[in-house]
Amino acid sequence: MIWETARLAIRTLRGNLFRTLLTMLSVTIGTFSIVVMLSLAESGQKTLASAIERVGGMKMVLWIPSESESPSARDLARYDQGFTDADLAALKQVPYVAAVASEATYGSESVWATADNRQKADVVGVSEGVLEMLGWGVSVGRVVTDADGAARDRVVVITTPLAEKLFPEAAPGELLGKTLQVGRRPYVIVGVLERREMMGVNFGFSWEDSVFLPVLTAEQRDGRPENARFFVGRTTDATQNGTAVAMANAALLTNHNGVEDFRSLDFSSFLQQFYTFFLVLDLIVALIAGISLIAGGIGVMNIMLVSVTERVREIGIRRALGATQRAILTQFLLEALVLSLTGGLLGAGVGVLTTLAANTLIGHFQESWVSSYSVLGLSLALGVTGAIGLFFGAVPAWRASRLDPVECLRR
Repeated sequence: MIWETARLAIRTLRGNLFRTLLTMLSVTIGTFSIVVMLSLAESGQKTLASAIERVGGMKMVLWIPSESESPSARDLARYDQGFTDADLAALKQVPYVAAVASEATYGSESVWATADNRQKADVVGVSEGVLEMLGWGVSVGRVVTDADGAARDRVVVITTPLAEKLFPEAAPGELLGKTLQVGRRPYVIVGVLERREMMGVNFGFSWEDSVFLPVLTAEQRDGRPENARFFVGRTTDATQNGTAVAMANAALLTNHNGVEDFRSLDFSSFLQQFYTFFLVLDLIVALIAGISLIAGGIGVMNIMLVSVTERVREIGIRRALGATQRAILTQFLLEALVLSLTGGLLGAGVGVLTTLAANTLIGHFQESWVSSYSVLGLSLALGVTGAIGLFFGAVPAWRASRLDPVECLRR
């Protein structure tokens, strides 16, 4: 009986195909919106998460110099040095700290190999290990080492996009040993970094136009400020970040005579907030798209009420031939369900194709883009459309099943 009722419901909907398609369209748009928006939001989230994981993810910890919250004159007299090599050595002895290195950003300056081709680039001082912790390898040459800093050598590693601007006709291997002016000081190029796209993740410098030089050379030979230095660390286990940070802060306080002129940034807590934010964003997107589904459900109810009014005589004939109230109720519920689910399936299909096209287009301009399809969005959209069909079809179906067959046949 259910199968026969379903066939009758489908045949009835096909009898007025244009009106059926218009009714389905509102549900289709709602389902399409949920699938596309949640899928693109998930792709963006995975792209950012991938970029963050490439630079250490939840294991990353930063120690950044800052002014003491309430420094007294006595505190300032006791300690006013910023981060030092002694601090770096102390952090390397802290349990759960796998690696730690120094970094300093000096802002943007002019760099050039020839006077007629000057480029702006971020100047960054690093000790050995910083680029390795950031997962950034070289395409040719080598990275800056502690030996370079100890010898106060003026050597530099540059990014690939900057190298292409400064030496447009030279192959990467031909750049090693060439002289590059950083500000007014000559540096020898010892390495060219791999091309990298990080989708908005910033570490205080550009991933495209930057030069990296030994931090000790910058401070003690070039006279750059020593208080610009901060520490980049990576823990052995993200679950131990809190313990590692607490012990590291205690070690720094001991070196700084109890003056807390620094702050720590634990990426594990930052990323947890990041994922929570995206979860809330997904819920907001789903809610906004769900409003259009509710509007589609109202349209389904409206058409079904019109259909009941138009088919009063048909209902009377079916009742006279022995159809029960339950059979009439089931028929109209199935019609509403078919309307909603067909519209939902169509919207989901178009949504998946649109997401595929959008991911392909974005990936063409942003190589690091991670294409993704929201299984939650698909399940939610189809589940909600089915529920809407039953919910908004219930009133018309109930009304049709309660019609008096004698009154129906008189019309």
